[in-house]
Amino acid sequence: MHMTDRIKHLVGELNEAVETMRQEPEPGRTWSWEDEHVAGLNLADAAEALILALPAATWPAVWFNDEPKAARPPLSAYEQQLVTELIAQLDL
Repeated sequence: MHMTDRIKHLVGELNEAVETMRQEPEPGRTWSWEDEHVAGLNLADAAEALILALPAATWPAVWFNDEPKAARPPLSAYEQQLVTELIAQLDL
């Protein structure tokens, strides 16, 4: 399969996954968590396949530079109280 054909095919798969993800359930029904989870996984798989199929030059190198992570500030007294209460409730 030619690269252009492969990319067109993968764009079609991604479009189908997006349409499935946006599909509304029948009136009076809801999607189960499992249905939504599977649709999300299919969408992620289709997007990943397309990204990997595109030439590396498509993506700016700056997107792949690691940004230093800022140190997380210590918990506030309020946050610490919430954690303490949650641990107590969970009997941890």
